[in-house]
Amino acid sequence: MLKKVTNRIYSWGFQERLTIILILFALIPLLIIQQMMMHFYENHIIAEASNSTLSVVKANNNVLEMFMDGVETTSQLMIDSEFYYDIFSNFQDMSIGDCLRSDRVISAEMAKQFSAQDEIYEAYLYTSKWIFGKDTGLMTTSIEGAQNAGFISAANQSNGLPHWITGYDYGKSIGSSYLMQKGYYAWKYPLTMVRQMNFQYSSTGSYQKLSADAEKPVLVVHILENSVRELYAGSIGYEGSLYAVANSDGTIISSDNEKFPVGSRAQEEIFTHFGESGYLSCRLDQVPYLLCYDTISEKGLLSFAFVPMDVLMKNTVAKTRQLQFICVISLILLSVLVAFLLSRTITKPINALITASRRVAGGNFSADTPVPHGRDFKLLTESFNHMETQIDRLIHENYEISLREKETQLMALSMQINPHFLYNTLNTINMLAIQNNDEETSELIVDLSEMLQYTFKNTSEKCTLADEIAWVSNYLDIMSRRYDNVFVTRMDIEEELVGGRVPKFLLQPLVENSILHGFSQRQEGGVLTIRITRQEEDMIILVSDNGKGMDEAQLENYTDSLARDGHVGISNIHRRLSLLYGEHYKIQVKSEPEKGTRITIRIPCEFSV
Repeated sequence: MLKKVTNRIYSWGFQERLTIILILFALIPLLIIQQMMMHFYENHIIAEASNSTLSVVKANNNVLEMFMDGVETTSQLMIDSEFYYDIFSNFQDMSIGDCLRSDRVISAEMAKQFSAQDEIYEAYLYTSKWIFGKDTGLMTTSIEGAQNAGFISAANQSNGLPHWITGYDYGKSIGSSYLMQKGYYAWKYPLTMVRQMNFQYSSTGSYQKLSADAEKPVLVVHILENSVRELYAGSIGYEGSLYAVANSDGTIISSDNEKFPVGSRAQEEIFTHFGESGYLSCRLDQVPYLLCYDTISEKGLLSFAFVPMDVLMKNTVAKTRQLQFICVISLILLSVLVAFLLSRTITKPINALITASRRVAGGNFSADTPVPHGRDFKLLTESFNHMETQIDRLIHENYEISLREKETQLMALSMQINPHFLYNTLNTINMLAIQNNDEETSELIVDLSEMLQYTFKNTSEKCTLADEIAWVSNYLDIMSRRYDNVFVTRMDIEEELVGGRVPKFLLQPLVENSILHGFSQRQEGGVLTIRITRQEEDMIILVSDNGKGMDEAQLENYTDSLARDGHVGISNIHRRLSLLYGEHYKIQVKSEPEKGTRITIRIPCEFSV
């Protein structure tokens, strides 16, 4: 059966096989893209739900902030009231009876001022000898209780500004043993605003303010936690959602669920987002949730909401699966159609490239293959035409290079004539010197002739150490006569290294440097030492002198010159040896003033095969 199927496939034409292949190669990435689109769709849904939930959290925070701002504004109106100023300007002289009478009118006035804010449970004014407005609710405590709770000290420390106290146990703070034993009660975790009331007013150009030594009452406003909860209750709209508000200490001050009980600490992963606004995916008790959070910076509060991920996706799963099925069927049909069209379009440019290949094989590089409209085959055809152009260019360049090589060879042959003419001329001068009994001139001419022969006879980069020593010996002989025998030369060369191969003209720049710079101020007594030894697989070349030497600054500048381009001498040697030996080459320069300079070169030992 398999054999029949295989034979049937082999019997198909190029277009049929290409169509099947294209269907497979088109369908797989399309399915991957479809899955990515579904994933994107799900992420889009989550993003929309996140933005909408975050908007709700922000709106709840705005409502809470406006409510708290309203309390603060009311307290400011009380401070700027002539009514309260007239009562408390003479507070230190008031009797208990006066306080009782004032309490009635103050309670009525405060009830009227706070009547528009239903969320306020209780508000009263604390003084050292009376609590005004205490009959308005159940949370009025004694003067001692207010002091124990820290209301008075917190207000005084705020210097007349509103201060919010949140996340505290009311019964424990006032020291009530009854409330501490009671467990939960409605006002167990209130939001409390305290403010030092420095009453003042301005009228007809005059400004009145309580004296510095006058007692400033402390306004205390209690808001029950359930009143805060009502501001956001049911606002999220997703089943199983959790909502809570925490203060700057990380304490939960309001909550609609048991996972975040009031008075407990918020998890660290939640509290780390204090001061920020945004959303993220997280886990709560190993259950995936969407966390949205927003901060009321001025009030030091962080509101956050948890929405179960399965609830977010529940309504979209059915739609996603339906859309997925439609996409798969559509993609299959689309891939079949695209594969058929591509198989029809591909064959034409392929045939054109086959024809062009045969033309190139015949040696025709005209690069005139028609460029199709399709993007891919357009690029392929243009590349093929470019390749033809490059091949044609390279053929012509190689032809021109061959011509230049022949010209170079002819030039080299012609240059070989010039050294013979030069040698004959030097021999003629030498004969004249001998005839005139000028032996010194004759010896110099012989040295120069041998140096020139060494220079011209071998054009390779390297030579034997023996040839290099012979050449530098002739050079030293000439320089010694030139400088009136100011210096003498000492050579110490190991016998086994004489046949070794070294770069041409390696020693001359080194000895020239010693003669020109080391012995420039000497009249006599100069010693130039050339020592060549072997250490394992390396040849060590040492050139030293007892000349004037260099100080540290001169030595540093001399060493830096090794890497500079455009210089000859020692820098030229450095560049040549670096190119020839790379990391196997080392050079070291040491020098002291009036003691001389030593240059040590380490290169690999090489011998002719």
